[in-house]
Amino acid sequence: MIFATRHDPLLSPDSITYLSAADHIRGLHGITDFTLEPLTVFGPVFPLLLAPGGRSLLWARMVGGASIAAATTLMWLLLRRRVHPMVAVAAGTALGLSHGLVRIASVVWSEAPYAAVSLAGVLVLTRRPLTTRSAAVGGVIAGVGFLTRYAGAGLVITGLVIVVACEWNAARTTLLRRSGVYAGGAVGVIAIWVIRNVVETGQPLGPRFEGGTREKITETIRQAFAGTGHIVIGDSWSPTGRARLGAALLVAVVMLSVVALRGRRAVPLDLGMLTFALMSFLIPIAARRITANDIELRVMSPMLIPIVYFAAVTFDRLATRRLFSLAGGVVLVWWCYQGVAFAARFPDLAPGSSGYKPQFSPQLYDAIDALPGDAVILTNSPQRVWWFTDREPTLMGFTRPRPGNSHYPLDAADTFDQACSGHAYLAWFEGLQNAGDGPAERRPDLLEVVDLELRKSVPGGELYFLSPVDSSRC
Repeated sequence: MIFATRHDPLLSPDSITYLSAADHIRGLHGITDFTLEPLTVFGPVFPLLLAPGGRSLLWARMVGGASIAAATTLMWLLLRRRVHPMVAVAAGTALGLSHGLVRIASVVWSEAPYAAVSLAGVLVLTRRPLTTRSAAVGGVIAGVGFLTRYAGAGLVITGLVIVVACEWNAARTTLLRRSGVYAGGAVGVIAIWVIRNVVETGQPLGPRFEGGTREKITETIRQAFAGTGHIVIGDSWSPTGRARLGAALLVAVVMLSVVALRGRRAVPLDLGMLTFALMSFLIPIAARRITANDIELRVMSPMLIPIVYFAAVTFDRLATRRLFSLAGGVVLVWWCYQGVAFAARFPDLAPGSSGYKPQFSPQLYDAIDALPGDAVILTNSPQRVWWFTDREPTLMGFTRPRPGNSHYPLDAADTFDQACSGHAYLAWFEGLQNAGDGPAERRPDLLEVVDLELRKSVPGGELYFLSPVDSSRC
């Protein structure tokens, strides 16, 4: 991963949001982002990990590298009691050098730390014997997983299944006590953040897109399959091929887990990994049905963990024959080669990064830099504007709400208030997907309360000054 990011990691709009929050934490300005509003749509763990470096991409590389190292080590620790030592080493290597994990960690995203947190939680809960203390610690780790990415709700459910499986044959009071301690640890950590969000925004997980997708459930499932296949095989296959591979992988995980559970060698661990796989697959589907969030390789990346785990368990049973051992070695070498080859060509993806200035109208950033220091910027690309100009607050304006966005455009009342300030500008990037045919076409309703005065036009962008239509209402 460090080799892959030798010319800096890639950035997405979400990456810049994380980095802005980290920069604010480092400056002791609270957990806020470039809008100067409290960060609520993302959990606080990843910004806190980035905070020592602020917006430093060097520190972000270190966090990504440490996440892969931790996940690799934890996978080995988890499997060394389940399979032969060399198989555990091979599984840890397969996870750490997988194309998917290298790809995820090479973008400033929370999924790589989440992989390490998830494995740590499962490892704590599957140490025998399970004690009340380890149940409490496991609950806290699961809560931290949820605050790393909200889809970590699946980790909380996984942990509870493991605790119940471990104590199933114990006295009822022991089962209830350990389950209660685990749940208390997880809920206690989560509750602190949820209460803070409710106080700040009135919503437990921050503002969310209201209304789920209208597509058929079969199409949503197909996207989840495609995302799973994509994180394993990369870009070389077509979307249809990735979906078929993802479906085959999920079926294989379920079948292999059934075989493993019949052996009763490590029921809590095997059952926990099966639950983790199902949660990692079903929660993105549920989220899309409720909020229309995107399903892509990033969202489906936790599926790598149970895939590698059950591949190792299966190989351990088959490796008694020399032929299977040789075949497994060949597959491992090919798998790791894919990760190394991807790292070698990773810089070629730089033009698609949100941190690549020539991507959309670099002259528009220069025009923003030339504005007075008290100027407030509304834009259809707030993350990029903050990254390249350091303007705060930078607000999303004149676009239509879209599912999956971490920020939503100002409504008419807030846009009018900004126009009344006398120093509000709209920076419009024409090449973005949300640009349409311009701000007037995107949000004609806003032109009923504010006027747009063109101040500068540059290749790929325009800069407008906002003024109220009726200044007497200010």
